[in-house]
Amino acid sequence: MKLISIKRLSLCLVILALCSCGVTKKPLQPVLEKRVQNIEIAKIETGNVLMIQQVNPVILAMGSTGQLLDTAIVAQRAHEYKQAAGPVNQMCTEMFEKSLLKALARKGIAANSSGKRYWDYYKGKQKEQNGNIGAILRIELKNVGFWSRSMVDAYRPSILVMAELIEPGSRKVLYSDSFTLGIDMTSTKVMMALYGEINMLPAPRNSKSYKSFAKLVKNPEQSRNALLKTVSAAARHMAKGLNGEGRFIAKTYAKTAAQVQIATSNDLIVNVYNARTRKAPSIRSQILYKVNKGHVMTQMQKKGEWLYVRLENGKKAWAHQSIFLKQDETIIN
Repeated sequence: MKLISIKRLSLCLVILALCSCGVTKKPLQPVLEKRVQNIEIAKIETGNVLMIQQVNPVILAMGSTGQLLDTAIVAQRAHEYKQAAGPVNQMCTEMFEKSLLKALARKGIAANSSGKRYWDYYKGKQKEQNGNIGAILRIELKNVGFWSRSMVDAYRPSILVMAELIEPGSRKVLYSDSFTLGIDMTSTKVMMALYGEINMLPAPRNSKSYKSFAKLVKNPEQSRNALLKTVSAAARHMAKGLNGEGRFIAKTYAKTAAQVQIATSNDLIVNVYNARTRKAPSIRSQILYKVNKGHVMTQMQKKGEWLYVRLENGKKAWAHQSIFLKQDETIIN
């Protein structure tokens, strides 16, 4: 395959920049407040290019030239992978829709997928029939594929989902969420500049990863199945939001928020109940304070496996590192 011409790539980047200027960054509503029994799923929107992305700081430092090069690399790798794994984009779209319909049905929510594009519901006779629809669900799958956060990190199945549930008559947004799965927090924050607020889902347990692009190509069936599982997990998560499961959604996003807090500060989050802090860095030392799970401490010093910390009330003590949430862990319930 010939790489996309520089001229064409330049045009794509200009259009992307112009479109991003007009993006309305609305606050997200990841939980449906009032249950809707009859949901019409519009044709899922998705890009044609499978995103096989590796964040390369050297390319990023090249500015617009780096963007052109990066886009060309992504397109070339997507082509090579699809040569081995088949029409992966189509498979991912079908899997998302199938998983979402199945999850909604289990929750007693009637949903139908007609294959119509969202704006087709507002044309001709179809517009008159919208009164029989409880709400229209508009979904866009972006950055579906494999993501590596640096040159030394493995490729992981990943997806960015953007969705809105819209009341047909008033066009009121009843539910909206944008979330990533398998994309690192730094890259997600960059995406926020383009798309607005984005939530993050913790990476699924036992999620497969691949050390190099060559590994992806050599294991097309296995890696494709890993991606489809990630897509299915994203659909099931959305179904919980549409079902109004606010407690679950809040807890899920809180886990990732805790990980972001750890990665961007010296804060430590207690991940066990009745955690003990001590006068000295030893299990035999006097217990000074006991704190509950979720308590935030600030690291000041480190001695082996012991951390000298400042508690929320300003008091200081020693704590063993095992009581804290690690950056790549989720909170243990």
